[in-house]
Amino acid sequence: MKKPVWLLALNVQVLAIVGFWFWSHVQSPMGNLLSGDTPDKVLAWGRLAGLLAALSILFQFILIGRVRWVERVFGMDRLTRLHHVVGFALVLLLVAHPVLSTFGHAMQADAGYWAQTLDFCKTWKGLLAAYVGLSLMIAASAASVLVVSKRLSYERWYATHLVLYGAFGLTILHQLAVGSDFTAHRAFRIYWCALYACVFVPMFYCRFVRPLRLFMRHRFAVTRVVPETDDVTSIYLGGKELERFPAVAGQFLIVRFLAKGFRWEAHPFSLSRLPDGQQLRLTVKQLGDFTRRVPQLKPGTPVLIEGPYGVFTMKGCSSSKALLVAGGIGITPIRALAEELVTTGREAVLIYANRNSGSTVFLSELNELVGRSGGHLSLILVMSGEPAWPGQNGRIDRALLERLVPDVQSRDVFVCGPPPMMKSVRAALAGLGVASLRIHDERFAL
Repeated sequence: MKKPVWLLALNVQVLAIVGFWFWSHVQSPMGNLLSGDTPDKVLAWGRLAGLLAALSILFQFILIGRVRWVERVFGMDRLTRLHHVVGFALVLLLVAHPVLSTFGHAMQADAGYWAQTLDFCKTWKGLLAAYVGLSLMIAASAASVLVVSKRLSYERWYATHLVLYGAFGLTILHQLAVGSDFTAHRAFRIYWCALYACVFVPMFYCRFVRPLRLFMRHRFAVTRVVPETDDVTSIYLGGKELERFPAVAGQFLIVRFLAKGFRWEAHPFSLSRLPDGQQLRLTVKQLGDFTRRVPQLKPGTPVLIEGPYGVFTMKGCSSSKALLVAGGIGITPIRALAEELVTTGREAVLIYANRNSGSTVFLSELNELVGRSGGHLSLILVMSGEPAWPGQNGRIDRALLERLVPDVQSRDVFVCGPPPMMKSVRAALAGLGVASLRIHDERFAL
């Protein structure tokens, strides 16, 4: 499905839930609760917050569920960023629901807020579990803040987010047991069950069933581990019938190496070569505990693969010419895209920025691609921390792009590298009049 169809489907769910909430409260046997006394109004708005919170939780699972039908339209990079934004809005709904509901019931019973909370936990089925689930969800949101500020490792953040599955299970028990909108209306109950199925069945398939099917078909395994620089390593993967594996240049895989010290973690890595049906190559920079262990992998190690993922591909290129901009390890998908451009005979300029020549990855391969491109690919190396470098020095800015690629407005631009560099390059391209639809990027962020 196209983006407008997915967005329409989401808006329809919101309208359906709000519409049913409005109808059930206006047509209540006890009268119009939306125009009733204060406790009725508070309870009504508390129920709406709960319904929207439940929908938002399902939306969050879609965003991070690696469902291929969604990811192929939006790209996991953008889905992940939206997941972060929605997460903070979700916390507000999760807090508003119990606060408003507790105040409403407390006013009806002429009791205090904390006395009513204690009564909920003692006498209402599923409420204590729901409070525990809410606490776990808030803790996971706090972990997201820490990981964004670089105060929590990826591994601990990932482990914390696994708790969310259990937290969701605890809160959903509350909706099933005592949610009045859910229990009192059979049609609405069927609607919600259908929503849960539409979210969790595809997610379970894409996260668990499909990787196992791919492994049984292709028998992925490490064939070679090759150092590229002091802190960058390439992993070559072999297997059976790799020509049937649907990966293209610019995409990435989420891999789980089935070896001691690796099997409990899955990480995303870009393909650094154009898939040729014989082998796949991933190139990894040592940035954390997991990636520092990658050079220790042994040939023959089995590999579980999720994917391929990503929309950072030539499918988005509408012109006959391209500009490729890479910074640091961002060269990995760019190098694969450059190979595809050479193979298809398109004209391209590749600007590759590093601190110094010693940290430049794939230099010989890039020069080889330039040599066999027949003049269609040109390579420009830019060093920001090597004054003696005889080529381009400094950073990739508007002046450099205008000077080296004067026809940049007529090109599709693919950018990959550290987020600050990408933000700067995007601003420079916009200043040069490059249309936003022609700028394609891939960000290294959770």
